Amino acid sequence: QVRLVNEYNRSWQLLRQDSHFSSDEMNYMAKVYSGILEESLKNIDQISLIVQSFSTQMSDAKRLELINNAADEVDTNYDDLTRFNRQNMLLSLQRAKTKHEVDMVKKLYGLP
Repeated sequence: QVRLVNEYNRSWQLLRQDSHFSSDEMNYMAKVYSGILEESLKNIDQISLIVQSFSTQMSDAKRLELINNAADEVDTNYDDLTRFNRQNMLLSLQRAKTKHEVDMVKKLYGLP
C-alpha cells in the first residue's frame, strides 16, 4: 500500500508538470487513480478485518487464504497503477513533436 501511494504521488506530481495532457485528460487520470486507490484501500480494510480475530470467526487456514487473496489484490492494484503510469508516459512521448520536447519528457519522467 505504501509503494502504491508513493508511486501515485510521484506520478501525479510529474503528470501535472506535463503539458501534453488536456484538463479533461487530467480529470480522467485523476478518476482512474482515485479508483485504483479506493480499491486498494478496500483490500487493506479486508486484511485488517480478517486479522482481527474477534471480528470474524474462522479457521486459521481460511484466515490466511483470505489474507493472501486480499494481498494479491493489492499487488494487482499496484500493477494497474504502474501500467497506467507507463501508458501516460508513452502517450506524452508520442505527442512530443520535436527532439527537444522528447528529451524534456524523458528528463521529466527519468527515462533513458
